[in-house]
Formats: sequence, C-alpha cells, structure tokens
Amino acid sequence: MIKLITIDVDGTLVTPLKRLTKANIKAIDKARDHGVHIALASGRPYSGMKELVNKLNLNQEGNFTVCQNGSYIFDNYTHQPISGTYQKPIDLKIIDDLLKSYNVQISAMDHESFYSRHIKTNIYTKIDAKISKLPLQIINYDDFNEDKTFGRILIMGKKSEMTKLYNNMPQELTDNYYAVKTAPFLIEVMNKNTNKGYAIKAIAKDLGINSDEIMSIGNEKNDIPMLEQAGFAVAMANAVPELKPHADFITKSNLKSGVGYAIEKLLANNLEKFT
Repeated sequence: MIKLITIDVDGTLVTPLKRLTKANIKAIDKARDHGVHIALASGRPYSGMKELVNKLNLNQEGNFTVCQNGSYIFDNYTHQPISGTYQKPIDLKIIDDLLKSYNVQISAMDHESFYSRHIKTNIYTKIDAKISKLPLQIINYDDFNEDKTFGRILIMGKKSEMTKLYNNMPQELTDNYYAVKTAPFLIEVMNKNTNKGYAIKAIAKDLGINSDEIMSIGNEKNDIPMLEQAGFAVAMANAVPELKPHADFITKSNLKSGVGYAIEKLLANNLEKFT
C-alpha cells in the first residue's frame, strides 16, 4: 500500500505556465484525506515553494518539501528543516574557475538570496530568481567571507552551449560534485551526496515508511534518483527520454494534469500499485 507520494514540481505538478490545475489540487486533497503523506520535491528554495504548499493545503503535520534538489528538507507544519537534513558546502569560486572557457553564467542560491556575479544577467537567471521568489543580488566573490558556501550552484546559458558543456564536463567537477541537466538552459551542481533520492529516503525513514510504500512522480533527469527510491515510479508523458525507462507507469503530461490522473488511479486501486 502506498503511504507516501513524492512529486516533482516544474514540468510535473505545475503547467508550463507554472500553474496548478484543479484536477491536481483535487487529487492531492483526496490522497491526503486517505492518510497519504505528500512530499513536494523541487530545485526551488523553500521561499519558492510556500505558495504551492499553502494552495495544496500541505502545511499540515506529516507533509514535507524537498528543496534545492535535496540540499534541504522542510517540515511543512513547522516550516523548519527536519532533523538529519544536511547541506554540504560548494565553493562557488572553484566551479567558476572550471568553467571559464564556456559562455555561461553561474549563479548560486541560499535561503536569503539568489546570487549572480554578472551585472547583465541573462533571461534564464532572471526567470529562476523570480520563480524562486528570492531577491537577485549581484556579487563580487571577494565580498564573501571564507565560510560563505552554497548548497546549489546553477549554470545557465544557451541550449547549444549547455549541451556542449554537459557532454564535456570537467573531470574535476564530476569527481567532486553531482551535476545534472534539469532544463535545456540549466545545469545544477550539488554535493555528491545530495539529490532527491537521498532526501526522499530521509523522509521515509522519519515517517517509518519503506521504499515499497512510496510512489514518486517526475519528468527530468534530476528526478531519476527519486524514482529509483520508490516502490512505484511514475513518469510524465512529457518526461525526458532518459527518465522513462525508470518508470513503472507513464501518466499524462503536466498540461493534462498527469499528477492528478496518476493519483486518481492509485486511489481507485485502494492505494495499491496499478498498471
């Protein structure tokens, strides 16, 4: 029986215009009424998730939010990181030095701000800062204290440049960090031991739930660890090709309320896995 549903946000839960559909809201409400725990899992910081948490009535005990691709796990009831949440630091200067030969912009994020060293920030940086609901600050690395580190670094640029970079990632970067392409214009860099899968495992442990009692829904490469952690994995119809082989079921697209469709099928099957 499924006791925990973990759901990616952008490209999965919300439409391409970043909106929640009535069908998704209704299905999540019904699942919660059946005693199912819900965990949203996103690359966004908690500030960029609060509105969704409130609209979905997930600000109750037993529901969680995974932020910055696993760097933080928040209890939606207390709005605080849960016990065991970790943030291992990433040195922004090291990442910047490794990528100087590429025409990309590098930004970083903590709970307070979205940081960029580029005065003329590209459109992708501005969009991500807006979605994250964080103020965008232009920084000089020398302004930071030595202990200033980040849990998530964002590399942004044109699709062609990002494809070239992702296919030729510097070994020093891949040896020391976890890098994943989460959009055609975006590569995210995190600590090696940070991803949505680790975070979902921590939540399940906190709830006393085993992996066979988890259903995970996602659409991008960074969702693969989360799907692998679940006993029942669901891919969106609009998911990237690399993710679909990891799924037990392909639901409808995010434009057609694929999350709600999958949850309704689960409820119709008495919270048991379905085909």
